[in-house]
Amino acid sequence: MQAIAEKTQQEELRRDFENEAEKRYAKIIATGETVSWKEMRGYLENYAAGDTAAVKPPVKKLGR
Repeated sequence: MQAIAEKTQQEELRRDFENEAEKRYAKIIATGETVSWKEMRGYLENYAAGDTAAVKPPVKKLGR
């Protein structure tokens, strides 16, 4: 029984993840706004290291 419950929970989490990804992708398509992964990764690494003054990377239009 526990295995079934765990599998069900995993499937629910996966579905939630996929729904969130679809929602975010739709927003990118609708607005054309993206953030460079290289810049965002640097920001997140700095922020995670305690640099709360880290500046978020700028939003750019898709394909530029």
